[in-house]
Amino acid sequence: MANKKKNEFNSNVMKLLTGASIAQAIPIATSPILTRLYSPEDFGVVAIFLAITGIFGTIANGRYELAIVIPKDKRDSINLVALSISVSLSLSVLLLLLILIFQNEILILLGNEEIKFWLYFIPVVIFFSGLFNALNYLNTKYKNFGLISKVKIIKSTSLVTVQIFFGFIKAGASGLIIGQIVSHMFTNFTLAKNILTDKKLISNINFKKMKKLAWEYKKFPLLTVWGTLFSVLTRQTINIFISILYTASAVGYYSLVQRTIGLPSTIIGQSVGQVFFQQASQERNEIGNAKKVYISTLIKMLVISIPIFTFLYLFIEEIIVFVFSEEWRVAGTYAKYLIPLFLLRFIASPLTLISIIFGKQIVDLLWQLSLLVFSILAFVLAYFYNLSITNYLLLYSVFLGMHYLIIIIINYYIARNKTSDL
Repeated sequence: MANKKKNEFNSNVMKLLTGASIAQAIPIATSPILTRLYSPEDFGVVAIFLAITGIFGTIANGRYELAIVIPKDKRDSINLVALSISVSLSLSVLLLLLILIFQNEILILLGNEEIKFWLYFIPVVIFFSGLFNALNYLNTKYKNFGLISKVKIIKSTSLVTVQIFFGFIKAGASGLIIGQIVSHMFTNFTLAKNILTDKKLISNINFKKMKKLAWEYKKFPLLTVWGTLFSVLTRQTINIFISILYTASAVGYYSLVQRTIGLPSTIIGQSVGQVFFQQASQERNEIGNAKKVYISTLIKMLVISIPIFTFLYLFIEEIIVFVFSEEWRVAGTYAKYLIPLFLLRFIASPLTLISIIFGKQIVDLLWQLSLLVFSILAFVLAYFYNLSITNYLLLYSVFLGMHYLIIIIINYYIARNKTSDL
């Protein structure tokens, strides 16, 4: 039985990892074409559009989508899907009303008139994002990892196909944004197709049940949403801090490190995390804790990460110079200070989902808040003590790295369902 579960875990991770890798490779491979079809100004407009939809899309469901995997009863799960979509629809309608009322003020704040027409499509994409979140976790509940992997490839393929087509007819930023909208439509249709055919399951949806589950899982909108926002702010503010403290080129070097090391590790971490979430939820429902799957996943992450990040630490400067030229050597220097943090973040990222499974959202919220606070503290110290960029990155790496190490230990106690031992 143990070997069967282990093989199933590895197989599901590989399905998601394969799909995610191909999905990420498609836009990277076509980026030389897109940069010739669209201007930097076009990419600037779509960057604003994606920043807004990305922030609100992450919390569109009130994070109720995370609860879909947890219940034993499929009827509860489908009602949580309906609840998640209802919340997403409500948020989208509210944002549309705000855009209608405050359109001019929003345009002044964004400082970009070209996005005026596309402001009205922001609520549409946010709703599509919420719909995707709900359907994605329902398919995770049913272990449809092959379908989820396929959907990621469909999303990337439809995105770049539409963007290239509109690029050839010189549609400008509109082509990039239309590609985003069309890719969301294809993705949601594919995920929903097999669910909609199960009319018996759909018939179990009722408002009274949704209301009951909304209260039962109230920690998700009350606590998890804030943790998610703190997480987004922690990831984004360092770029702003580097810009304030140093130069634009320093931001460029840091962003290259993020793309070359952060992106591949994120792909693997998300794939492992999605399978871990399903299996840990199942183990908790069966035996009351998730200790075994937590330890086995931790070991897998260590086995994967230590050789890779050790190799990167030793040779990252030479790799960056070889791939991007001597001009980018400084990015390799920055990377050496950040690799220990990336290692601990990679190991911890899938395991942090354990707090959601055991209803310990307050732990996740406080941890995400402390990450943001210490990220700001590193900036303040660098500002007042006039630290060099490398010393700032070292301080940032130590502060946040220690936090990831601490949350790995705390989540182990949560997985044991022995939080009283803390």
